Formats: sequence, structure tokens, C-alpha cells
Amino acid sequence: MKSILIAIVLSAVAGFAATPDTSLVLKPSAAQIKAAKALDNPECPVTNEPNGSMGAGRTVIYQGKAVKLCCGGCVKKFAKDPAKFTAAAEKSAKPSEAKPATGHEGHDHP
Repeated sequence: MKSILIAIVLSAVAGFAATPDTSLVLKPSAAQIKAAKALDNPECPVTNEPNGSMGAGRTVIYQGKAVKLCCGGCVKKFAKDPAKFTAAAEKSAKPSEAKPATGHEGHDHP
């Protein structure tokens, strides 16, 4: 009985350890990019160059946020410190052009 319990616990721990970390996706699918929050950063957070200035740009996802990079060469550098580069991308992201809701949309006041 004791050995069965140990086997169950070890199986559970092994299953947990084998769970992939989904907070960082270096080769996201189009569906993953669409589901992520787009930061729309105009500059690569790794090189500070305009995205796409060094060939085809790339997008990576970190903690549910889609970060644009200037090229494929920046992916490895991004992976070394994704929190740092995501924070930089958020700072350079275009501010939302949407106006905040006031509760008075769709009708006129006299």
C-alpha cells in the first residue's frame, strides 16, 4: 500500500514537472498571437530599432502579451530576459487611441 502511494505521488510530481512553461512562447501560432494582448510596440525592445528594419519582424509572447521584435535574431536575446524586454516594449507601445468610457456615450444631454 505504501509503495502504491509513493508511486502515485511520484507520478503526480513528474507530470507537474513535465508541464511546459506557457508564459514564454518564442514561436507563437497566428491564433496565439491573436489571443494575446498586442502591445503594438513600434521599436524592438532588444535593439531599439524600428520593427521590421532588419528583415521580417517577429512576434513573441510573454505572460499573455504579444511583443514585436525587429528580426528573428532578437528572439534568443529576448528569451534571456523576457521580463526586462517586455517592460521596455510596454514603455514604447503606442498609447491607445480609444477614449475612456464616460457612461454618456450614445445620447445627447440638453
